[in-house]
Amino acid sequence: MNKESKNVYIACSMIKAQQLDFSLLDYLVEYTKKQNYQPFIPGKMDDAPSKVIFERDMNWLKLSEKIIADVNEPSHGVGMEIMYAYKHDIPVICLLNKKNKPLSRMVEGSPHIILIEYESKEDLDVKLGEMSLDKLDIDLCTNCQEKTLHLNKQCLKC
Repeated sequence: MNKESKNVYIACSMIKAQQLDFSLLDYLVEYTKKQNYQPFIPGKMDDAPSKVIFERDMNWLKLSEKIIADVNEPSHGVGMEIMYAYKHDIPVICLLNKKNKPLSRMVEGSPHIILIEYESKEDLDVKLGEMSLDKLDIDLCTNCQEKTLHLNKQCLKC
């Protein structure tokens, strides 16, 4: 896979992988494919040595245009992936089930993320269904004069 493809990196906590909601990952795979994006899903990969995982995931991040992050479990890795996105102007959609609040204010305050809080998979489906990945970009906001996340050319932070 290369940068010419439309790639989405799907981030999730791997520390509690045995408790991971794989149905959410499966849903996100389908969501991204319906929008003609190729998903990278580290959470669905076999275990490997830390160095291998780091190099693989960093390579996938470099090839990705967007990131969708499951932030329902605290994770140093997901935090690193969100910071990578910030440093490289990659839009991030963070997904949080309302029962798992609060979210790190450092993550929530990033100008490059949109937080989608949901109560059920059906609720998430409605909220994500209103969003086109192609319309999500990082641009300079003429109002606040910062590089921020934009949806349909509208700043999501102002």
